[in-house]
Amino acid sequence: MSEPLSVPASAANQQLPVGLSGEIISRSQIGHEFVWPKNDPRSQWQPQRTYGPSDDARIRRLSISPHFDMDAFLERTKTLDLPSRIIELLNHNAFQFNSRKKFRECDQWRQVVTEACEKGAPIEILILAFCVISNPTKRVQPTEVTTADDVSLLHMDNIARHIANIYPPGATFHVISDSTFYALPLGVTSVEAQNYLVQLRRRTEDLQIAETIKIHDISDYLSYYNQFFHERFEIWCAKFLADPLSHDLPVDEYQRWHASMRATLNSRRMGFSYEQQLAALFCADSGISLAQLDDSATLALAEYRALKAAAADTNWEKRHFPNAIRATIHAKKIPVLGLRLYPEYKLGSRLLPYHGIAVLVSGDNDDAERMEIRHEITVIGNPSFTRVIDEKGLTQFYEPSKPSV
Repeated sequence: MSEPLSVPASAANQQLPVGLSGEIISRSQIGHEFVWPKNDPRSQWQPQRTYGPSDDARIRRLSISPHFDMDAFLERTKTLDLPSRIIELLNHNAFQFNSRKKFRECDQWRQVVTEACEKGAPIEILILAFCVISNPTKRVQPTEVTTADDVSLLHMDNIARHIANIYPPGATFHVISDSTFYALPLGVTSVEAQNYLVQLRRRTEDLQIAETIKIHDISDYLSYYNQFFHERFEIWCAKFLADPLSHDLPVDEYQRWHASMRATLNSRRMGFSYEQQLAALFCADSGISLAQLDDSATLALAEYRALKAAAADTNWEKRHFPNAIRATIHAKKIPVLGLRLYPEYKLGSRLLPYHGIAVLVSGDNDDAERMEIRHEITVIGNPSFTRVIDEKGLTQFYEPSKPSV
């Protein structure tokens, strides 16, 4: 299935250094806008209801971007050739948050789209996303698939359907879950990571989008290069531990990454009390140190970067997905598709779906309801929000509470 590692990829087939370029970990601390309650909000009363059949249609509506008008797009691009139209659709501000100019002018992606059109094949899009984050400020319960994931999966399916409107073969999203891959630095068990992956695959079947959204495990592909990958990981890990600022990484950027890793670690198993999890630990730029957490974050960040670098050394993306457009969930300065994983990602909401919980809010001026992702600690126990759970008691989302009559 794979070619020998000694065989170089052609210039046209070179793998962009997506995993190593620009932002590699999203800013995920709790912001200063949140005032930590004196008492643990997880122990406070809050309205609650059970997820019902009507919520299914509601979730599908939330997956439709209000920032994209298909009729307007068709009119604006009617003079373009088919590959250019497809590129412009993916490059629309409703779906793309990185440089639209660089993406539009990238010969590599134009060639990929043109060749797919000539063959009548679906446009393939590759994105690494969906990971277990077991930090109790982000999710009170262990990370499982919830409404936030459903909306994200459906949003990608909507994009594929938009492409099918102008190009009948449509598109296929290859979603590479890195849940098992990052289990080591994030402190997550293989049981949790595998369970999440299985749930993601099951949801594509339940939502009837499995034809367009393919869930993969990155570890399956890296297993083809196991010895080489392991050797490279050890080399990179030692390098990043010895010199965290290697490759001319600015001090302030490293500090931001470290703070984000600190707020992402599985601190459940560290036994912190609510008081210890206050702003002193997880608020943005608190400046207060806890040696145990800081040391864990330093090691975890080095391992996280080493995993990325070792994976890039295998060139696995271009070997296994040579005809795919590369997308990312991070801000990059290279010509790559910065995919809004759900309609408001990097617009009105900065967190990834698995870095928090879905909160459904109404827009201004009676705008349509939208989904934001927030740290669950900021909404649980707040009576102005109603907690919506499924039949197993798993929180699916929060919604504004209805006024008392």
